Amino acid sequence: MTKDKWTRRGFLQQASLLGAAGLAWSLRPARLLGSPDVKPGSADWPRFGYDLHNTRFNAKETTIGPSNVEKLKVKWTFETLDNWIVYETPAVVGDSVFFGAGRYIYSVDASTGKLKWKFDWGADGDWESAGARVSPAMRGIRSSPQYQDGRIYFGSPSCAAFCLDASTGKQIWKTPLVSAAELDKGGGQIYYSPVVYGGKMFSAYSGGNASIFCVDAETGALRWKFRVAQDVPAEWEAGGGSPWTSGAIDEERGILYNGTGNFHVTMPNLGLYANSLVAHDMNTGELLWYNQVHPQDTMDLDFNAHPMIFDAMAPGRVRGSVRQCVAAGNKAGMYCWDRYSGQMFWHVMLGMSCAGCGPENNATAFAYNRVYLEWISEAGPAPSSCTAALHSYNGDVQWLVPNPGRSSSPIAVANQVLYEGFLDGRMRALDARDGKTLWEYKLPSMFKGGVAIANGAMYTSNGGTLQWKPDQSSTKYAVYCFTLDGK
Repeated sequence: MTKDKWTRRGFLQQASLLGAAGLAWSLRPARLLGSPDVKPGSADWPRFGYDLHNTRFNAKETTIGPSNVEKLKVKWTFETLDNWIVYETPAVVGDSVFFGAGRYIYSVDASTGKLKWKFDWGADGDWESAGARVSPAMRGIRSSPQYQDGRIYFGSPSCAAFCLDASTGKQIWKTPLVSAAELDKGGGQIYYSPVVYGGKMFSAYSGGNASIFCVDAETGALRWKFRVAQDVPAEWEAGGGSPWTSGAIDEERGILYNGTGNFHVTMPNLGLYANSLVAHDMNTGELLWYNQVHPQDTMDLDFNAHPMIFDAMAPGRVRGSVRQCVAAGNKAGMYCWDRYSGQMFWHVMLGMSCAGCGPENNATAFAYNRVYLEWISEAGPAPSSCTAALHSYNGDVQWLVPNPGRSSSPIAVANQVLYEGFLDGRMRALDARDGKTLWEYKLPSMFKGGVAIANGAMYTSNGGTLQWKPDQSSTKYAVYCFTLDGK
């Protein structure tokens, strides 16, 4: 089930590949080295997981902390132009906030919320044509954008990868990852938030022929593709194994980690890489190792929380070296492996397992040698939920607090504060050291998007119904900026 790739010869070959990749990247055209109109800030949040390791922890943020987070107030709001739900983590770089909703990708001023530009991801602006191949409930953007070297990268509901100029919103390239015929049959889209690194953009298609893709970050040309359900005939255009979230990159060894979903075909001895964590050579697409935690799953126990890379320090009472980890959550547990061999270090459950359980929709983060997560258990007349901190070395519970409602969204950590939200619209800030509630706020509708903590501000949004589409009510869907005393 695992393969050890790191013989001396293999290591030298890999080092040579990485060196060549680094040299090639250093020789990229100057236009990739940044945009004069987008200048980095001191504590930016440039992508879904904050960093390439997907920790969702901004270690550079120092303005908002446990002593003053209670002073957070709304500074501005930006209502989406087609009143579509925002289900993303914004990317924040300097004075710009980038996010998507419905038919548009937006750039707004980080200080005022005023629109800088918008981009229609449809076929030459033809929203109906672009949206016709996905159901009305699925037409909104799910892929959180990434800012990299003056460009914005994202995936569209029509299963295309996009690259835009970050200062103008002009399209640089567009690459369809799935044919129109396959999209018509598969009924999927891109939920995956891109990972851009080393001249490559990684994305994934969630649907019948679920696949992970690598494209050239400058040109959009396809580099490699990994179809998850490889043992199902391709002509069936079925199988599943959808990646629902975003990948993580180990820069040192050039490894891409992804979690996959359940198998769509009820046949024995198929679906080898569904419900798995998979590790690929980011340059070649070669599968290095995998761990399938639920073979022949019939309970929809997808990996619903992004993989995170970290080095875990042993507790003071335990003798042991640093563990080089990759961890990810699914609907039946939080799992932690050796990120190079695939050996499992620990598995923790904080409630029951079911199709709607676990750390739903990326409710995990890593900071201060701890794995933070929310857990839903669908039991009884009302679903229960809790937030907890686990020791990253062994999974021991450090603290656990009950939640006031059901949670189903990404969390974030910065400067010893954990930020989270709930489906009834409540938002909360906890002390990351002990779980004590420090601040609360009520949005006008459910919270289902992500939180970005950047440059002394918190950016988030409000959503609508559980069907992932606007409820056609009078609710206004918007991005919110919170600062200390709203200043």
